[in-house]
Amino acid sequence: MTPERHHLADLSRLDRGDLAALAVEGLLPPFRDAMTVSRVRATLAAQLLPGIVARPSAPLRAGQVQLGLAFPFRSGGSRVKSAIVVSARQVAGFTDPFVVARGAATLGGALGAALRDLARAAEKLGLRLGVIGSAAMEIATGLPYTTADSDLDLVVAGDAAALEAFAAALRDRADGVRVDVEVLLRSGGGVKLAELVSGSRTLVVKELSDVRLAAREEVVAAL
Repeated sequence: MTPERHHLADLSRLDRGDLAALAVEGLLPPFRDAMTVSRVRATLAAQLLPGIVARPSAPLRAGQVQLGLAFPFRSGGSRVKSAIVVSARQVAGFTDPFVVARGAATLGGALGAALRDLARAAEKLGLRLGVIGSAAMEIATGLPYTTADSDLDLVVAGDAAALEAFAAALRDRADGVRVDVEVLLRSGGGVKLAELVSGSRTLVVKELSDVRLAAREEVVAAL
């Protein structure tokens, strides 16, 4: 599978110590204090975490992949994150958000209930629905990434009429869970569902290599 945005990377081929060293080296500036570094090392010693395919922050050599590591704890109110680069040969496989969504039954609380309700709504409309963000990490690892205040981050793919209907279903919800939805395009990019249904003539398209503005007609053609 070719890595794309939001895919989870299986890093089981990497030595845990090597992964911890990469993770510590790649910690974002707010998270480089001794206590956070210690927690990062302890977490990776106890359980392997998947990487999240990310936009390269610098040019990569052939065969390299940039990944984000998100940890199940916060520092100063922000999720602790690290940016690492690995060889594609060090990745055992990639899991897309649609496969992650098959584990929706394992996500508890209001977030899990909302996910299952929206998955049923998407299925009725003929849409594919996937999970990203903290809910995806919790489903993938079983670790407590979400809280009662967490947003539910989703991706969907399908035709324009079904996406309009799904957006209406989101507006009609009354469970209080904040839901952020990205529409995945056949080109590999993505646009915010709210922006797509707003009628705007120009949309922000996020791709693995770039973020750009695109005409609405181009986006609709890529659904």
